[in-house]
Amino acid sequence: MKKKTEKLKAMGFISHAESKDKLYGKRGTAKRELYEQALKIELIGEFLKRMRKNKNVTQEQLASQMGLKDKSYISKMENDANEIKISTLRKYLEALNASKISLKIVMENGKPEELVII
Repeated sequence: MKKKTEKLKAMGFISHAESKDKLYGKRGTAKRELYEQALKIELIGEFLKRMRKNKNVTQEQLASQMGLKDKSYISKMENDANEIKISTLRKYLEALNASKISLKIVMENGKPEELVII
């Protein structure tokens, strides 16, 4: 494996981590932090969409279960999860019959805490 990696480097290939460093800067820089935040937000939206699709529920059906007039807010949550309220996230997941929702929060001291929402 090491020979293959060396061969690829000699050909000009770089690792994914090196690519992110090159494109967005090293971890801790403002540009990299913005990239990482945007990626996490995108992953939340993708996670929600995957959960909904795994339950074979359309955006229209979910919106109706949540008491919304149309699917536009569901679409916004799944495609731009930037400003989701916890209460709305809870309604979304309750409509999909989630039995437990919790957030794992790790503070600077490294000690994890769990916040149970349902």
